[in-house]
Amino acid sequence: MSTPQPAPNDAPPQQPGRSLATRFAVALVAFLSFGPLMTGLGLLLGFLPKQFPAIQNLYAAGPIAQTVWIGAGVLGILTIIALLRAPRLAIVVCLVFATAHVLGAWWVWGQFTFGAWAAMAAVPLSIVAAVAESRRTRPASDYP
Repeated sequence: MSTPQPAPNDAPPQQPGRSLATRFAVALVAFLSFGPLMTGLGLLLGFLPKQFPAIQNLYAAGPIAQTVWIGAGVLGILTIIALLRAPRLAIVVCLVFATAHVLGAWWVWGQFTFGAWAAMAAVPLSIVAAVAESRRTRPASDYP
C-alpha cells in the first residue's frame, strides 16, 4: 500500500465552499424553475386535469405563452449552471429568467403570482452571489 503524496508547494490553494448567497440563489431559482418545467411535462404528457380554472387558463393561453412559461424553466436551469460556473454571466441569465417568469406568469395564469415576485427577488440575489463567487475565486495576489 502506498500513502498519498502531499501536494507540491506550487499547488493552488483550496477554494472555500460556495457562499450562502450563491446557495440560496441556486435553491430559489431551482424552486422557481420546477413549476414551469412540470407544467411543460404535464402539457406534453397530457396529465393536467382540465376542470380547474388555472389549467383552463394555461390551455387557453396559446402556444407562444406556453413556450415563454416553459422557457422560464429552462432559463432557470441555465441560471443555476451560470451561478455555479460563470457568476458574471449569471446576472444576465437571471435577468432574462426573471423576465420570462414574470411575463409567462402574467400571460399564462392571468395574474401576478408569488413566483413572479420571487423571480424578481432572485435578480439582486444573483448579483450578490456573483460578487461573492468572483471574490471567492479571485487569486489572493489580487487583494490589496
